[in-house]
Amino acid sequence: MSTRAFLIILFVFAFSIRFGATLVLPEKVLLLSDSREYRDIAINIAAGDGVILHEGAKAKRPPGYPLFLSLSEKLFPGKREVLFLSQAFLGGGLCVLVFLVGRITVGKTVSVFAALLCAVYPLLIYSGSSLLIEPLYSILFILEIFFLIRAQGEWKYGWLAGLAGGLASLVQAGHILFFLPVLLYRRGKYAVPYLLTFLFVISIWSWRNREVLGEWVPITTQSGYTLYESMGPDATGGTVGSIMQLPPQKELGEVAYDRLLRDLAWENVTPNRFLSLALQKQKRFWSVVPNAEGMKSGMFYFATLCFLPILFGFMFALLKWRRIREEAGWLLLPIVYTATLHLIFLGSIRYRLAVEPFLILLACWGVSQFIQAGALSGRGAMWLSPSGSSD
Repeated sequence: MSTRAFLIILFVFAFSIRFGATLVLPEKVLLLSDSREYRDIAINIAAGDGVILHEGAKAKRPPGYPLFLSLSEKLFPGKREVLFLSQAFLGGGLCVLVFLVGRITVGKTVSVFAALLCAVYPLLIYSGSSLLIEPLYSILFILEIFFLIRAQGEWKYGWLAGLAGGLASLVQAGHILFFLPVLLYRRGKYAVPYLLTFLFVISIWSWRNREVLGEWVPITTQSGYTLYESMGPDATGGTVGSIMQLPPQKELGEVAYDRLLRDLAWENVTPNRFLSLALQKQKRFWSVVPNAEGMKSGMFYFATLCFLPILFGFMFALLKWRRIREEAGWLLLPIVYTATLHLIFLGSIRYRLAVEPFLILLACWGVSQFIQAGALSGRGAMWLSPSGSSD
């Protein structure tokens, strides 16, 4: 089978599973609270009212995902099934990108297994069928890594890597500092176009916020709330939500209240409390069982337990790291960055979803090494090329 035929079949297969899931999963699973806000912003965009939730929340959410959803809302107003269709499209495209990045990092054969695993992996099916930002963010994240790898040989790809990274930051605001570990990890001629484009894309939205809000806001005014929930007096390491005691907003505007919450979040945070919360966040981030009470059903236990073999493969890949290609180091960077970010911000399986494709790629390579080491008997070792080399 040719590579093109495989990718077409892979896309159709992954897309069909995800769209099919939208027909059987309950609405409370497909539409979370932030999903509804993103859709409301998309509806406002389509109606010509701007990238706002309402007059008191003009920069509450990053603009990238609502802008994506607004295309469907503009063409097919009120047709929720079209939104799910576009989300499934992202899920199928993500699997294709996993293969393309895997082929230049862990080898063609391993990348085939990784892409197929992404297509059937329950947590990625869930994110690809629900209105969540993670599939779009993952696609931009993978594109950024793909172009960064290419930029090591041809620095002009740095422009495309910066574009993908900047757009990723406008989908998930936590991505805004990813350029720091990138530039620390590998220096080269690519760095200048990468950094300039990355920051330029973000600055467009920051300028918009200055014009609308009267102050410089890099991406969102939700950061204060998120940090307060993560580090404030009611913080547990996970989502606190309605039981969290927020200070009154009174006459404070959107930006001023965001600044107040950021300041209050760090009050009374001792080193012991910070460490205790960080451990809870990492426990939740790497969990193989559901964290949220509403998700503790048989279906979700099965979905989250499927991470266990991936975690095993990933750990074995780390043990055999000296044998992996140099390019595969770029796959580890998003994982380390995201896990580190959630030493401060909330820990959740959901926030791991954006880097699950990178984990799956490394896990599949780790399993290939496990097989080749003779840990499994039979002819399985013949399926995978040695040391992750391309076919």
